[in-house]
Amino acid sequence: MICLDGAHRRAFWLCTLLAIAGLTGCGTPPTYKNRPVSGSSPGTFALAHAKAVEEPRHAMRHLDDARSIVYTQLEGGGGLAVGLLFGPLGAAANAGMIDSRTGLDAQRLKGKLTLEPRQLFLDAAIRQGLDVAGAGAAGQTGATPYLHVSKASNERLLTAAAVRLEQGAGADQWSGLYMYQLPSSYTLDDLAQPTEEIQRRLSAEAARGFSELAAFIAKEGQPKDGSGKVAPEKEFTYISDLLTPRFEIEMRGRFIARSEDLVWFRTFDGVYAVRTSSIKIRSGRI
Repeated sequence: MICLDGAHRRAFWLCTLLAIAGLTGCGTPPTYKNRPVSGSSPGTFALAHAKAVEEPRHAMRHLDDARSIVYTQLEGGGGLAVGLLFGPLGAAANAGMIDSRTGLDAQRLKGKLTLEPRQLFLDAAIRQGLDVAGAGAAGQTGATPYLHVSKASNERLLTAAAVRLEQGAGADQWSGLYMYQLPSSYTLDDLAQPTEEIQRRLSAEAARGFSELAAFIAKEGQPKDGSGKVAPEKEFTYISDLLTPRFEIEMRGRFIARSEDLVWFRTFDGVYAVRTSSIKIRSGRI
């Protein structure tokens, strides 16, 4: 039997859940994501098509033909963690039921939302002074923007503007996810039959979210002040139904800032801005 301490056990369960959901790989121990930047500008970006976003995955479906609206959920069966307790067959059975529920939800949501995440990000990036091209070239950072829709434990659908950045290629490639949770949540019925008001609200909130992400990415790439010193990011632990819906898994992050009702922090997969209503701080003062 393998024995893990609390921190490694939480990392193991998160990796297990996210790997089955197709959101990340867990071949190596998790480390905090810091985008490698150099020079005197935020860098040159190109709209891309990251496999992590656009390839079909378990418990994930695309809600538009452009594969820029992604739906995930972990409901179904006795729960993924319960399935794992009963060995490979139990895990496979539960995983199959979760995927089936995801497919049924997606059938109702497919093609219903009219916003265009790629264009919203492009417009926001240009306003923030980022150099963004329509196609990739050597030395450019690939940016794959999308709308993230996930079902929380209370059956509410949470939404977030997200951008997957990728630099380099092969074994030297760096990738990181930047995600900004939008203020509104919805029922499945809301987004299966969205009113014009819901379409306008979601598009406006997504535009604001992509603008905030573009501003963060631009600031992240700027040279530091004359002293060259940056305030250290304080580590804390948290639970979030946006990041691990249905499972209260305590994870570690590094606090970046607070803005309005958002907590910005860095984790092993990237940078997140999560609503205070969707995160519980378990330890650490931020």
